[in-house]
Amino acid sequence: MANSYEIHRYQNDTFQYIVATTNKHTEEDVRRDVEHFNAILTNEIRSQGVRYVFAVGSTQKGANKKNIKCEKEKLENPVDEVKILSPLGRE
Repeated sequence: MANSYEIHRYQNDTFQYIVATTNKHTEEDVRRDVEHFNAILTNEIRSQGVRYVFAVGSTQKGANKKNIKCEKEKLENPVDEVKILSPLGRE
C-alpha cells in the first residue's frame, strides 16, 4: 500500500467530502494547497465554519475509487439498527 494525500472539506467539525486525492505530489505540496484553499475563503464562508484539512490516506493496489468511496461512507454512516424481515415482510 502506498500513501496518498487528501484534502478534506469540513463545516465546523462535520466532514463534508474529499476535495482531492493524490499519490503523485509531495506532502509539502498538498499541505501548501490546503493553506492556499483556506486563505482564499471569503469571510462569509469562513464564518459558516468551512475549512480545508490535510489528510493522509492509503491506496490499495487494484482498488477503484467507487469501492474506496463506499468503504468511507460505511465508516461515516454506520447502521445503528438492522431489521430482518421475513419473505412476507414481517419482522
